[in-house]
Amino acid sequence: MAPVADFDDYVARVTRELGVHRLPFAPSTADAELRLVAPFRIAPGPACQPEAPRGIAVLVHGLSDTAFAMRDLAKSLSRMCFESRVLLLPGHGTRPADLMVVDHRDWLAHVEAAVTQAGRESDVVVLAGFSLGAALSLAVAAESPDKVDAVIGLSPAYRLRSNTLARQARWVAAFRPWLDLGPREDFARYGAMPTKGIASTMAALSLLDDRVRRAGAVKTPWLVVQSEDDEVVDVASNRRFFHANAGDPRSVFLNYFSVPPEDASSQRVIWLPAANDALRVVGLSHLALHMSPHNPHYGVTGTYRNCGSTPFRKEDEIRACKEAPQVWYGVGGQTPPPGAAGARATFNPHYPDLERRIAEFLNQVDGRHREASVSHRSGP
Repeated sequence: MAPVADFDDYVARVTRELGVHRLPFAPSTADAELRLVAPFRIAPGPACQPEAPRGIAVLVHGLSDTAFAMRDLAKSLSRMCFESRVLLLPGHGTRPADLMVVDHRDWLAHVEAAVTQAGRESDVVVLAGFSLGAALSLAVAAESPDKVDAVIGLSPAYRLRSNTLARQARWVAAFRPWLDLGPREDFARYGAMPTKGIASTMAALSLLDDRVRRAGAVKTPWLVVQSEDDEVVDVASNRRFFHANAGDPRSVFLNYFSVPPEDASSQRVIWLPAANDALRVVGLSHLALHMSPHNPHYGVTGTYRNCGSTPFRKEDEIRACKEAPQVWYGVGGQTPPPGAAGARATFNPHYPDLERRIAEFLNQVDGRHREASVSHRSGP
């Protein structure tokens, strides 16, 4: 089902398959859900020149997510005059058990096919991913710098927090097929997680390391955006990985924080405060960075509020989160003001500024590094 000849045909084929296999969150809104989770394309915005898009941006969601997760970024890139193409990775958007019949090779082939397809239609191709999607995107850029003009990683899963079960998931899956059987609370994400999904993620990260090591450096301009409070990825290791492998001088690292860093001396890392009292944000979670406050589902007035579950939160905290007219948003361990209820952050209050910084990064991309890569590969 990977995009090969025509992206609109890919969208239509995948949407038909979703109609057959998707287990809806709410049967009464099944059709609306399907349209939101399916892959999609957004043309350059109305203010852009009508002749042609500035380039094509291929967007890749994370593990257990759907195309809906990349909707805000797709709209932002459209305003920057890129055509946005958002993928739906194999095994996603239907039901969690479908992650048992795919692996990292299926995901990687999917992204590679989309990049090849975009390259036939545009001189400039941007690859942007969230979490697992960021790792897959960088793996493709490292292997094929002649095909990707810029790569963007949001809350990138280049390095995960130390977790023995994650590292051993390949073997654990044989006798523990489900790592998490949590309740389903969100139409746009899986609530449960097969152990094979984690094993496939770890295999993708291993492949990323192999490709970067063989390449010697990431030759493509590379933008990384993460939160120091991220509870999923190893943020310090991500920075070291960037410093060791970012080969293009236009590469930059944006790091949000709730506690000021002790050492902010690096010229390639820009530290940005995460808190925002006006929108009641204490810190930014793994899921929040690429979401606008105006997102109709995850935003400040959206339809979804992430209150957590036991044993990770106390029952009275969960109840207060669900019942309060307003909550403060943060990450585990960050407390709201006294008397206020807290929820996990699902949006970035600084999203307009992030959009501006992404635009500044992409303004430096002109395709010249691709010519250099082709010349290097074809040299004596």
